[in-house]
Amino acid sequence: MPALTDISDLINRQTGGNNGTPENLFFFKTPRISGVAPTAPNSGRMLSLWQFDGMPASGSAPTVGAIPTRTTTGAISFTAPGGAREKWLINVGIQSLTGGVYLLYDRLFHIGNLSGTSTTDQSVQGSPASPALTRNTTGAGNMVFYEIYTAIGNVSTTLTMTYTDQDGNAGQTSTINIGATGFSSQTRMQRIPLAAGDTGVREVEKIRLTASTTTAGNFGITIGQPLAWIPVGIAGGGGWRDYTTGLPGIPAINPDACLSLALIPTAGTAPEIFGCLGMVEK
Repeated sequence: MPALTDISDLINRQTGGNNGTPENLFFFKTPRISGVAPTAPNSGRMLSLWQFDGMPASGSAPTVGAIPTRTTTGAISFTAPGGAREKWLINVGIQSLTGGVYLLYDRLFHIGNLSGTSTTDQSVQGSPASPALTRNTTGAGNMVFYEIYTAIGNVSTTLTMTYTDQDGNAGQTSTINIGATGFSSQTRMQRIPLAAGDTGVREVEKIRLTASTTTAGNFGITIGQPLAWIPVGIAGGGGWRDYTTGLPGIPAINPDACLSLALIPTAGTAPEIFGCLGMVEK
């Protein structure tokens, strides 16, 4: 697809010229999950906003592995580009009662119903992967997170992930802690590091816990493609990214992208946010 060439091309399309079809999307999230206040987050530790109430509506905890899309409940929905055009993200704005760094990402795959007490292999996508990724299938830049939907136990243990990297090398492994205070509550979302030299993930075969956390709860694995980081410096302040004048350029948005949000907060306060996305087509 042709990229936006210059400011004149962008302004033309933002004002509707050449089928630019400009779209401004507004969203908000309240500090509630099904009407109930969530467990307070931990400062400096990522939490998922997937289950938070608001607009879009809260996403459900997945059961079996699935490929969410722009029509999945919980996604920030947008209009798919027409013809052979592509969607481009030109700006993001967020105002929040909790300071921190927000992540806008494409939720490529998710699964839930993993247990915090099992010490045997727990299948994620399996091998060969089912379902396999349908977006950013090369794996380049894809991140993997564990995401807690119902609190697991407070005993710290090690999670080992087996995956295929961006070059198609299967059987790669990496580890991270899970359980314990700050790593066990609902909405906790922790990025799983990759083996040395790896820069992305095509599929996650399985995970295994070294020991039980003592409570099964419900956690899952999420694969996401990061699209934008939006810093909000102070509580009650706002953050803005203009991709027409700043790095890293103008991100392309897949027509089926499941646009989702996460937050690394600077305080232990569940966020209440209002935001907007600006897009054009070419």
